[in-house]
Amino acid sequence: MAASITEASAYVAELIDVLENLYWEAPSVAVKNQCFNGLRFLQNERTELTKISVQDHHYDYEIISCSAQDMDHCLNNLNKLIENEVLRAQTRSQLMPLLKCAKTYFSAD
Repeated sequence: MAASITEASAYVAELIDVLENLYWEAPSVAVKNQCFNGLRFLQNERTELTKISVQDHHYDYEIISCSAQDMDHCLNNLNKLIENEVLRAQTRSQLMPLLKCAKTYFSAD
């Protein structure tokens, strides 16, 4: 079952918060750059989601601001980059579950 617009809005907001923390904690420029790309995609998506009427928040979510493939590619690259990096335990514990469920929200199906 697809996620609702309400669920997707909450997910995008949470992922933005965690990626902002990761950006400032990033151990390498490559991670910072990929994190920045992800933040730009997600902030654009959040902007578009805020334009949707509250009365329509029960409908199934479909990505609006970019292609699902672009978002998926960005988050997969970020996941690969941080795989062997040293991150704060709190950041890693918040980020990894969010990245694992990204396909629920950003799949092309």
